[in-house]
Amino acid sequence: MSIAATFLGAPRPADPVPAPLSWARQIHQGFFPLALEMSRPVEPWAIQTVAKVRHGCRLARIQAPAHVARMTEPACLSLPRRQVKVLWLRQGSAQFSQGRQVIDLQAGEWLLYEASRPYELAMSEGVDFSVMFHAVDEGDAWLQACQRLPQSPRSTTEAAKLALDMVSAALAEDVHLGSATCSAFSLSVRALLDIAMQLQGREATERRGQDAWMSLLNQAKAYLLAHLTEPDLTPDRLAAELGVSRRSLYKAFEQAQEKPQAFLLRARLQRCRELLMGNLGTHRNLADLALSYGFSDAAHFSRTYKKVFGESPSQARQRRSA
Repeated sequence: MSIAATFLGAPRPADPVPAPLSWARQIHQGFFPLALEMSRPVEPWAIQTVAKVRHGCRLARIQAPAHVARMTEPACLSLPRRQVKVLWLRQGSAQFSQGRQVIDLQAGEWLLYEASRPYELAMSEGVDFSVMFHAVDEGDAWLQACQRLPQSPRSTTEAAKLALDMVSAALAEDVHLGSATCSAFSLSVRALLDIAMQLQGREATERRGQDAWMSLLNQAKAYLLAHLTEPDLTPDRLAAELGVSRRSLYKAFEQAQEKPQAFLLRARLQRCRELLMGNLGTHRNLADLALSYGFSDAAHFSRTYKKVFGESPSQARQRRSA
């Protein structure tokens, strides 16, 4: 089934309709060999396109109703060189499909993919986007990046925004640009997008690392809370139980800006307070309670408890029974 009939869950005619002939010819013959289909009949004036081809680099900005752009196998075979494409989505939403890969894009995101392999790009109503097609050689870093899965949309921030601004400026420029200027332009856009991808990749790696540390931290806390009454509950034992090194355990607790011993002490004191303030709290022997939760004696327990809660265990129990 055509993406145009199902995209974004919006009602679509059972069969797509041809794009306005003038627009379809302009794109297919003068810009890039894409097959275009509309989800509903539209007038040519409903579509605004600014497109330029300069020394192997194709640039365009398109504002249009909902449609599908399709790169077919014969069209791919007609290309003299491999092509990569950068798409910046300014407004609306889109769905990119290539092989088994399906990617949803929202306004403010951009995507890099190979345009010399068959794909479909389904655009929502009122879409506004800019694109740059760039001819590359085999082994090109961007081409290799496109072939790595999974791909994902990227946020248009800083370097990617500067690259988009350069594309917009090039589209607005009416004078002829020489090959040297176009080459410098292409290299500059690529450099900016390389920076954007590197920064986003680094952020993603840091997030994955952060998630791993937080997962270990949560496991450690859960284990400690389940074994508060065990006297030999040391960081070394905890690390062994979780199958990590002592250093990794402390690194995980650094995410919460504390140490395992501090968390354990706080958790034990909190549990003791809950017991003292409960219905049976007035009958608890403080010495037994202290020993049950890892304190060497009642005096140590009382001093530590008062330092944390501002009152002694005896005062807390008396206040509960009052």
